Amino acid sequence: MLLEKTSIHELAEAVKQTLAIGAMSYDAVRVILQNRQERPVGLFCLDGRPHLKLVQVEAPDLDAYRALVAGGAS
Repeated sequence: MLLEKTSIHELAEAVKQTLAIGAMSYDAVRVILQNRQERPVGLFCLDGRPHLKLVQVEAPDLDAYRALVAGGAS
């Protein structure tokens, strides 16, 4: 399945990188290949949009995340 979208050379390089990080699974190779194929997202220029300076976004509530990191549940 991985060779449907990549070349044998790209697959071999992904397998080498996967083994170099100590991973040994199909999923690790797949994730590395997907990461290499992603294109960076372009920046959204706000020039000429001064009204967007008025937009305020509330800070996220990170309590659930903190509970997960601490090993508990919220």
